[in-house]
Amino acid sequence: MQNNKLNIFEIVLLVVGLGAAVLGFQLINQIYKAESGQLSWLMIIAIFNWLTLLVMFILLSLMVDVSKRELSETRNLIYLLMQNLNKKK
Repeated sequence: MQNNKLNIFEIVLLVVGLGAAVLGFQLINQIYKAESGQLSWLMIIAIFNWLTLLVMFILLSLMVDVSKRELSETRNLIYLLMQNLNKKK
């Protein structure tokens, strides 16, 4: 009883995550070129924050997937328990 349909939240999460990845990379690259290839502390902080944001999007996606699996397993468990209860009667 696997249900692998994409819902609206997952689609929005994918679009926002890809947008943040591409836009963040482009902005950091433009700043890097504007500073003539020098790494400053502000650049390092910006890169670290951008990578942290990407990791948070990945973790959020994994949490949604795990919660869907847990919900599916709980539904299966309830179904099996109801079957066993009906058999005993």
